[in-house]
Amino acid sequence: MRPRLKRLRGELEPWRLYGRLLERQADACGAYLLAERRVRVSRPVPNTRLTFGDSVYLYRDVGLFLDREGASIHIGDGTGINRRTEIISEVGVTIGAYCMLGWDVLVTDTDYHHIDHAPERAPVTIGDYVWIAARAAVMKGVTIGDGAIVAAGALVTKDVPPRTLVAGVPARAIRSDVTWG
Repeated sequence: MRPRLKRLRGELEPWRLYGRLLERQADACGAYLLAERRVRVSRPVPNTRLTFGDSVYLYRDVGLFLDREGASIHIGDGTGINRRTEIISEVGVTIGAYCMLGWDVLVTDTDYHHIDHAPERAPVTIGDYVWIAARAAVMKGVTIGDGAIVAAGALVTKDVPPRTLVAGVPARAIRSDVTWG
């Protein structure tokens, strides 16, 4: 038992070290932030806000981009964000507590361009206990309800009710009253 504990502590040390380095770039941070190498934070303009809850896990090559004055990203308690996921904010992106984001997920609150009279940016809100599977994209103005599941490769352009499974391009409800965990 003792060698196993020592090995676990050794495995977690780099995660905690990178988490401490990342804490310096955040405006507020919970008690425990774990991060792998190469987590990128881009804040090219002033007056942006980056906050982390307790026990947040950020895997390798996660990108957090705050690209406009007043932009904010909040990641809630116990949330895990997997490899190569990018979160892009010009207004505000809020990710709730105990969420899981798979690898290569995109969450963005902006298009970076105008099309007809549609707004260029709108905040994104992801509720608590949401699972967003690999290579899904959550676009501007979307609210995802608590306990929802977004299938792999889905393109979410409209609100998702709580405890609903959505899939497809564009994403549509496949099942309601789902649970995961």
